[in-house]
Amino acid sequence: MVRIKTAFAVLLMVSLLGIAACSDDDGDAGGTTAAPDVETTSTTAAEGNEPILIKTHLAPLNARGESTGEVLSGSTIGDSAFCAGGRFGERKEPGTDLVTRIFRCSGGTLTVTFTSTPPDVKQRSDWEVVKGLGSFEGLSGGGRMTGVLDANGEGSETFTGTVTR
Repeated sequence: MVRIKTAFAVLLMVSLLGIAACSDDDGDAGGTTAAPDVETTSTTAAEGNEPILIKTHLAPLNARGESTGEVLSGSTIGDSAFCAGGRFGERKEPGTDLVTRIFRCSGGTLTVTFTSTPPDVKQRSDWEVVKGLGSFEGLSGGGRMTGVLDANGEGSETFTGTVTR
């Protein structure tokens, strides 16, 4: 047991000495340096990131073959409700699997894109914000979405990620 403790202490000291040796402290108290190719960011920018959760109910295709649905309660941006009572529509870009989803909310609209999968494959895709109007103007970000369809063509989706105002 003593050997294990001694070996651990030696490894810890060697690690700490290695970290200290790699330090770039040139005695410039209070100054900071960064390599010229390293971009620094402020804490203000990091604080602007907010988690987003959008839960939807997808209706069966309408007579024109369009997908529509509603935003479900429990959807949030940061600590606030997202698009309570909102609806959405979408369009597919011809010749591609790209889907443009437009969430219509009382305070504005949020447009996101993602890639659809074939009907027999569980829906999973990255998504990103492409446009915001009203209270969503200037919003950027994205994340991951998943969806499940039932035999009647109805489904549920969950969009998770991070956005910046």
